[in-house]
This record gives sequence, structure tokens and C-alpha cells, in this order.
Amino acid sequence: MSRLFPDRLLIGLAPDALTLVRVSGGTRARVGDKRTVACDPAEGREPWESAAGALSKLAEELAKLSARATVVLSNHFARYALVPWNEGLAKADEEAAFARYCFAKIHGERSKDWDLRLSPAQPGAARVASAVDAPLVQAVSSAFSSRAKLVSLQPYLMSAFNRARRQLAGARAWFLLVERDRTCLARLEGGRFVAVRNARGGLDGPEQWAGLLDRERHLAGGEPETEDVYVHAVSGLDASPVRAGAWSFRSLPLAPAEGLSPSDSAPYALALSAL
Repeated sequence: MSRLFPDRLLIGLAPDALTLVRVSGGTRARVGDKRTVACDPAEGREPWESAAGALSKLAEELAKLSARATVVLSNHFARYALVPWNEGLAKADEEAAFARYCFAKIHGERSKDWDLRLSPAQPGAARVASAVDAPLVQAVSSAFSSRAKLVSLQPYLMSAFNRARRQLAGARAWFLLVERDRTCLARLEGGRFVAVRNARGGLDGPEQWAGLLDRERHLAGGEPETEDVYVHAVSGLDASPVRAGAWSFRSLPLAPAEGLSPSDSAPYALALSAL
């Protein structure tokens, strides 16, 4: 391990699996270790408890390793809300209170104890807020030592969007993330979020994706014109656009890492979105 470029632990937490990719190096990342730990969402009272337990055991194993850890949470564990721009909010606590109010309008009283995060502000634009069970955040934070240090905890939507930000800059398009039994869809105008939907249910390919998008566009009142859909890290979708109905699906591949071929990367998409 280089002192200039300490090892990074990229960890994905999903209901049915924990994934780890350990990388070293700077701009040219090299994979030193990768593994998958099966989890059972039926264990415990919450669907994240098995994954959090697996993370605690993994962190104990890696406790003596000097590394920086990033944990990406599956969209199964996150809720999202679009927080309208409000120029009257000048302080961080006011912005947080307004975001909590937006969640309460959707989810009611149960949202009061969630851990909320806001995307960076852009003047005049709505912000994306994410909410995660506070005990899950505490379980992730307490798993790490001072040597294997947790430097970032982020939901999948934001991690994947930050990875694709340059490609989506200024875009009028849709951004799609597909996990097992979970679909997250965001609408972008000028590269900014104008709608987010995070729902249960798996979709197998472009034909089913097109059906979802047709419904979402109808709800949003959009015109039936051809639009681009950027799909994050789905195996079997190559660089060439794939048409289905009025939609053109474009793959957003994962960042390259030496020692992990593109064909082997798909199971680690959650973790690798932070690379």
C-alpha cells in the first residue's frame, strides 16, 4: 500500500449480499481483493440487519488494515424526495427541517427519526434528499476502526449519479438503476433532477423498462417523443444504444479497474459505483 494512495475499501450493502472490492493506486485503480457475502433479509426485524451484521464481521477482519472505506447502500434501504428550491432558507438547519417536512408529507410520522442527507445546492434547482433508517447508519459507522476508516456512506442513486455526472451534464434524459426486486428512476432536465421514483419490483430488460418509462412519462405529462435513458451498470447492455418503443437505452459502464474484467464487474456494481 502506498502512503500517497492508501487502499480503498468499496463496499456495497444490499438485502441479500454484501460486496467488497479492495483497490489500490491512484487514477489507475488495481483490484487487490473482491468478495461477496450472502445475506438473508428475513433475519432480524429490518431487511438490512443481516447485511449490517456481515459488515461488522468484515470490518473486524480488516481492522488492522490502514484503508479508507466507502459504503454504498442499496436503493432498497433508501427513500428519496425532491426538495423544491426555497431562497428563503439560509442556514443548514433550516434546509434540513424543510427536507424533513417534504418527507413527512409523503411518509408521515414514521419519517421523523430517519437519517436525512441533501444533495449539494444549485441556485434555483430542486435538491434530492435521501432518508435511511438511523440505526442502519449507526451500525455502519460503528463497524469501522480508526485504521480502516469510514470516509463516506452514500445511497446508490447518488453514488451512481456522481460517477456518471460528466456524461449526464446538461442532459434532458432519464437515469435508471436496476437491482434485484428494485428499480430507481430519475428524470433529468439540463442535468438536474426534476423527478425521482424508487419502487419495489424487478425489470428484466429494455421492453419492461420501456413500459415503466411510458407510465412515468404519462404521470409527468410528457410528450411521446424519443428520449434517451441512461442505464447504470446492467450486464448484457453494450455501449451501442438499444431501442424499445420510443426509448433509446444507453449503458453507463462501471469505471475500469485493473484485475477485474468488465464481464466480471456486474455483481460488484453497487460497490464499484463509488470508484
